[in-house]
Amino acid sequence: MSIRLEYIVCNKNGDELNRFDVKAEAEAYDSVICAAEDISLLLEPMQKKLSLSDDQIYAISEHLAFQSDEVKLALKQIKKPRLSPQKDNEQQTETIAEQKTTVKKSSKKK
Repeated sequence: MSIRLEYIVCNKNGDELNRFDVKAEAEAYDSVICAAEDISLLLEPMQKKLSLSDDQIYAISEHLAFQSDEVKLALKQIKKPRLSPQKDNEQQTETIAEQKTTVKKSSKKK
């Protein structure tokens, strides 16, 4: 007689998705499935606009999750505007001045 240990990965509904003999592989697959479920939540607003079914949204999400390295590379190309240190300091000074003015006005009312 032999004993065989299997790791079964299920989705949030409890449906079996895959079986593994190695725990590390099961955990890696599970992390991708969890990411896919999170991505599907991000895509929900697009579902009605594009008339997509839940299965289609999940398939897109799963594909993006399994292609995470390529998705990360694509997202790294996005450049966000950065304020120069001088502009950032000027904005902070203006904010502090506005706060002081607000405090003075509120203390005069009392």
